[in-house]
Amino acid sequence: MDEIQKIVFEIADRCARRKVPVTDMLAAFVAKAVILESPEKFQLDRALSASDVEELVTLAVERLSQEDDPSLETLRMQVSFDSAYVQRQESLEKDRATRKRGYNIIEQSICAMKLQSAKDVGGMGQIHRLIVAALLTQTGQAPQNEIYQKEVAAALESVLPRANLHAFTSLAYADKRARLADLHNYVLGIRLFNKAIGKGGVGLVDKLREANASTQELATKVLEQLQAATRDVEEYEAVIQYVASQQNNPAVADIPLKRLQDELTNRRQYLSFVQSFEVEAMNGREAVMQLAREYEHDMDDLRELVGRRSAVPKERVYPLFEALARRWTEAEEVGMHSAALAQILLELVQFEEPGYKKVLKAEYVEMAGRGGEAEAAPQGGEQEEEKEEEKEEEAPAESKGVSGTELAEALNTESEQPLHVFRNDNPEIISMNVEFSGFCPVTVTERDALLLPADPTNGNVLFKGKLYGFVSMEALLNFLKDPARYLEGVLNQARKAPELINLLSLEQHFPHNVLRKFLANLGAEQTLGMGQMAEAECQTPTHFVEKHIDPKYDFNEWSLRRKAIQLANLHTKVTHSAQTVHSHFRRENETQVYLPKQGVTQTATERGTRPVQHLRYVSGLRGHPDQEMAVVQVDLDLQ
Repeated sequence: MDEIQKIVFEIADRCARRKVPVTDMLAAFVAKAVILESPEKFQLDRALSASDVEELVTLAVERLSQEDDPSLETLRMQVSFDSAYVQRQESLEKDRATRKRGYNIIEQSICAMKLQSAKDVGGMGQIHRLIVAALLTQTGQAPQNEIYQKEVAAALESVLPRANLHAFTSLAYADKRARLADLHNYVLGIRLFNKAIGKGGVGLVDKLREANASTQELATKVLEQLQAATRDVEEYEAVIQYVASQQNNPAVADIPLKRLQDELTNRRQYLSFVQSFEVEAMNGREAVMQLAREYEHDMDDLRELVGRRSAVPKERVYPLFEALARRWTEAEEVGMHSAALAQILLELVQFEEPGYKKVLKAEYVEMAGRGGEAEAAPQGGEQEEEKEEEKEEEAPAESKGVSGTELAEALNTESEQPLHVFRNDNPEIISMNVEFSGFCPVTVTERDALLLPADPTNGNVLFKGKLYGFVSMEALLNFLKDPARYLEGVLNQARKAPELINLLSLEQHFPHNVLRKFLANLGAEQTLGMGQMAEAECQTPTHFVEKHIDPKYDFNEWSLRRKAIQLANLHTKVTHSAQTVHSHFRRENETQVYLPKQGVTQTATERGTRPVQHLRYVSGLRGHPDQEMAVVQVDLDLQ
């Protein structure tokens, strides 16, 4: 067992003794966070001693045993969300693999069958039943249901009659698979059309309606959580800003500012997760609406084309059947994805009410609200003009206009010169994402990991090809003076509070602390394009044995003689036809066969070459005793 896994299991075991519920993933991540906080004490490039392991386990258990800790609650939320995401993704892949496995078994049986002739009735029946079972399996219906079998068989007969099954079985393996996929789309489209006109489609679920309902339900739940989380974040932010601005006010002296910041980080993480669901829900909603419009359009075209006609050209109707089947399948995928997201959201909603005791009180929120209203009261015109003049003086000269050369230099990752830019004025950077998930790096560094969103009206700073946002113009100017200081400050804050790694999108700086698919060995999967590290060994022989084997070598003299006679005999043969580049694969079959010559021999001699047979017979061996024996010679010339 690996040493790191032993540490994880020891941490989980000690927490279980204290009746603290801890998963292996959470124990592994907290252990890694402890190592990250003290890299000089726990060096992973060397083997940890027994005392180091004991200290690491003790610190991790103490960290996990804290009951009223917003930071630990944020870590629990991150681990729970990512583990639920991975589990649902694996469950979806497993369901798809199970259905595909059942279909592949039937598909292989179909592709392996070949009918001996067009009159093989038993073989035709067997392959027809297999095709019906494959089509039902791919739509997720029971192949044993007789009602489904009859309906699919009727639709299949209109696409692939039994009389054409012999030609179907004579196709190549790849062509059979492609033909089966087309049959699935055509038959499913026919059944969907029959269901729409009320003449069939037994057992087919309206996947578009299901997907629409699931996406609508998901969007409603996400909107409710988003509104509540946004309200909580705004209240925390208002109280923290008010307390920071009233440091000399004795009324706010008892308010724990650091604790409020930790609780704000927890609520921001919850809001960030809910916002990711909002994007997924909106995309799913738009996809379903688009599929519904296309489905209805294709269905109307089919109704207009078919109408009351008894026969329609397949060149026009088959593409529409295929389009209906594809829309139905895509809606099924969207519905499954939405259902999985709903399950993940259900896991996340458990953290709507945090496990710690909230310090934020209603009176704090009211106090901050009154203070904000007092600051927002209209001031004299002279004071407003003075503030506007101060802002104009503070604004750097670069904000008035940026040349193409300066912008190209700032986009260079080796450049050391920061540049104040506005995204709307520069198309080159309008699609770039703001680093640190849009939070101000200056407030994170100077105000003890306080997360405040950047104000886009102040512009951004482009430094080493990356874009940064700031909460105020003062913070922007401070960053322009020394960008490296604040960037390093953000990383230092993340080392102290590992929950910021996920929240600020610092995975590239802390690759071993990536939560997504985080395994018990404290390694990260290849979700960010990072390679996995593994200990391995190989063995090389000291002396290689070289072998020179000629498969055509023959030591037998008589075998060599036989081969020589065969080669010499080839020189007496006459070539009657030759295959050329132009005639390759173009020669007709009947021209490739030549009947043998009419003759009794294969030589140039017209007469027979069989030698005369000399036979001898003895006479007089039987009969009278006095009869004499004689030898009779007979020559037979059978030409």
